[in-house]
This record gives sequence, C-alpha cells and structure tokens, in this order.
Amino acid sequence: MQLKHYTFFLLLLTHFGLQAQEPQKMDLSPCGTAPKLDPWLVKYQNNPMDYPEDSDDTLYVGVQIHLVGTNSGSGRFANDRLLDAFCRLNEDYAATGIRFYFKNDWNLINNNAWYNHDSTVQGIQMMFQNNVPDALNAYFVSNPAGNCGYNIPYAGVAMGHGCSGPNDHTWAHEVGHALGLPHPFIGWEGKVYKFSDPTPDTLTYDYTHYHSTPDTIVPAPLDTALVEYLDGSNCGIAADRICDTKPDYLSYRWNCNGLGMSTTQQKDPTGATFFSDGTLFMSYANDACQNRFSPDQIQIMRLKLQTDKSNWLATEAQGGPFTSQTELVYPGSGDSVPASGTILQWTASPGATHYVVQVSRLSTFAIKELDLVVTDTFAYTANLLPNISYYWRVRPFNSSFACTSFTPNVKFTPVVSSVADASDAGWMVYPTLLPAGQSLMVVLPEKWVNAPLNCQVFSAAGQLMWQGERQFASKKETLDLPSQSWAPGIYYLVCTGQPGIVRQSLSILGY
Repeated sequence: MQLKHYTFFLLLLTHFGLQAQEPQKMDLSPCGTAPKLDPWLVKYQNNPMDYPEDSDDTLYVGVQIHLVGTNSGSGRFANDRLLDAFCRLNEDYAATGIRFYFKNDWNLINNNAWYNHDSTVQGIQMMFQNNVPDALNAYFVSNPAGNCGYNIPYAGVAMGHGCSGPNDHTWAHEVGHALGLPHPFIGWEGKVYKFSDPTPDTLTYDYTHYHSTPDTIVPAPLDTALVEYLDGSNCGIAADRICDTKPDYLSYRWNCNGLGMSTTQQKDPTGATFFSDGTLFMSYANDACQNRFSPDQIQIMRLKLQTDKSNWLATEAQGGPFTSQTELVYPGSGDSVPASGTILQWTASPGATHYVVQVSRLSTFAIKELDLVVTDTFAYTANLLPNISYYWRVRPFNSSFACTSFTPNVKFTPVVSSVADASDAGWMVYPTLLPAGQSLMVVLPEKWVNAPLNCQVFSAAGQLMWQGERQFASKKETLDLPSQSWAPGIYYLVCTGQPGIVRQSLSILGY
C-alpha cells in the first residue's frame, strides 16, 4: 500500500474512531440544567406591572460560539454542522421576535477535559476561563456532563454534538433556560411519574448550581415546588408558574401522538386526568413533537432580554436573510492545480459576509483536508497530495443567517510540478525566522527581475493574511509585510507571475 493511501486510511480510522466515541442522543440525558425558578422570573411574576410593556421590535441577541476540541484540536464540531444548528435555532425562535447573531469570530478551544467533561463543575470552569462579556456564550463539546446540553445562569450554555443536528431542538431548549424559562414539569426532574401512585401536592428538588450569580449563598440547595392542577387554579404559583403551559409530570424523553400529546396519561392531585403537551420546546418530548414556545413563555423571554440581559442585545439589525448563491470560479471541474499554493476562488454572494470553504478527498466530505471560515472570496490550500482527486465546495452565510446550502462539489487534481520552493526556483528569502514586523530580504534570479508578481501570505490554516502586487527592480530587494499583528506561527509566502509560482515558509516569532 502506498504511503499516501496508508496515511489516508489512518485518517479514516481516527475520524470514525472519534465518531464512535462521541456519545449520541440516546446515550445522553435530555437536559442537565438544574431545576430552579429564575429569581428574575419570580420577581416578574409577582409584580408584572413593574416591568415595561413589550414592543414589537425584533431583538437581536449576540451569541459567542466556542468550539471545543481535544488537546490536538481533533473532534471539533464542524463548521457546516454549526451553521445547520444555528439555522435551526433561529427558525425555532422565528415566532418570538428574537433573532440570534454571531457576535464575534468563533473561539476554538483545545482541551480534553472540557471536550468530554463529567460534571457541570468542569463546565463552569470552562466558561469562567473563556466567556466573552455582553454575549450569550455557547460551548459545543462532545459530552456535556452526560447531557444533551445544560445552562448555567451566570455562565453560559453547553451543547453536545450528538444533540445539535439540523432537526434537534436542544439548543432552543437551553437558550430558553438562559432567557428565564424553567421546565413545565419543574420539580419532577430526576423522578419517575407513576399513575398508580397518588400525585403529591408538593415536590422537593435540588438546584446546586442554579443560582443567579456564582457567589449566591444558599442554606441548602433544595426547594419545593407546588404541583400544578389541571383546572389551572394554582397555575400562577405552581410548577413553572406560567399559566398557558398546562400540567406536565414527565421528566424523561417521551414520544407523542399525532396531536402532539403524550401517550402517557397522568392525574393531578385532585385525580383529574390529562396528557402532556409535547409541542413545547421546554418539554422533554421527542424533537419531532416540539415546534413552539407558548405566548407567555415568549413574553417572559423578551422581557428578560430587555431588562436583565439587555447587554446581550444589539442596538441595530444584524445580518438578515439572502437568497443569492456563490459560484465556484477556480479550480473548475477536472482542473489540474498546484499541490501547494493553490488559490481557491469563488464569486461573492450578495448578503453574505462569511464563507465556509471545504476540501476533501471524499465526495461526502466525511473527512476534510480544509474546513475554513473566511470573509474573502478566495482561500489558500497549503499542502495537498499530488495526483489524487479532491473535491471542494463553499457555503455563504452572515452573522444572523445560516440557512444556506453548499455549492455543488467540484472535483480537481493537484499536480506536483506547478509550484517550486523558493530555493529550488533560485530565490533566497531571509530571514525565515523573524520577529513580527521585520522586513524580508529577497534575492532572485534574472528572469524574475521586473516581472509583475502577485505576492500573498497565508497562515498555516489557509487564511489570507496579506497580498500585494510587486515588480522587483533588481536581483536584491526588501519586502515589507504587515506582520506586526500576526500571531506567532508558520506562514507561507507565495508569489505568482509569468516565470512561475514560488513558495517560501516563514516563522513569525513570539515576543
């Protein structure tokens, strides 16, 4: 077996090994958010007239994304999967007048202990060390303490990969917690309802980590909830204290009938029988059942944002839907391209501000050689194997609209002879180990003198850092690079002109 095929085989084994280790939805509890009524919610429900009247304005909520991988950076939630999940989140909240947007670039974290953590205590540590202020912080990990997800009121939301698919509503559920909503069955968490047993009037529950702030002092992490009656007579003081969410005692994942109701019958403390409403995102019904927040839940979330979480809100509209699609320009179908230094180019999509660019040896893109988010209409492939077919595609999006699709795949083949290392082409570039901001000295052969060149610098991840047109007037010239703000690491200088393409690796040193 040739080495390049053997290496790819090892990548396949690693990829599917990580997938096999990643817990799936059926292996995880629906939600790890500890039961507790939000103190803000209690104040609002006790004195609703003290709060401002809600407007009809769309509320734009800034979300800071954190994608957690292993120590080596493997296993991270893929860029396209995040866009699918973000699309679902905004679709789930469409009726609320709340729209989420990416506040900053996605934060990439490499940490085994956080990627697969056993307790919310580890998750709290993760959030305290990485949170961005004035945003709803959302962390995507392989295993969030054995749950599909959880919310820490004073820290952020953790989401499991296996529960963050395009048809999953876990993210909507956890954000509902972050915006003040409890489970409709609060008090029943960790308990199994039995129709044969008398239904109690009260339930005791544990809220160890569910405080409004991390330094809240409580005598004991226990509280008591009243059990809600079917007739609604105590709906304002029982369970979630939200009167348009009817009684629900089911604290486990359950399926619904064609009307969206549970197949398990329950009875309230008076003996009145009922079935739970599975259409509510805050229930534990299966995802296929869920499709809404109640009007009262919507009002609570909007008022929470306009008062207690106003620092999450943007002062103007962010992003927005668009229908235009980008088109791949180069390489085209069947093109032969340089194995190193290839520029992928595509057309701009009006309305888009960012693009996910992917390159894979598989048409399914199950394993990706390149998975990059850029703001330009081009990207650089650092090193591809020659004489092997690759596929590439691009997906546009903006800060608040991710319900887009990839371009059709295009197949191309890298060849080894198109790009020469600088030394092989007769160039001498020095120093190659340089402090940020230092100029390069370039010594080049006669045939390159006065030749119009397009020079570019790319990061090791393929991000374009700088480009400029140069025409060296002599065999020895200086090249100034705006590297003062570049992070320490490996970069690639690529110059293209009529004489050919040359490539030189550079190392920017730390301070």
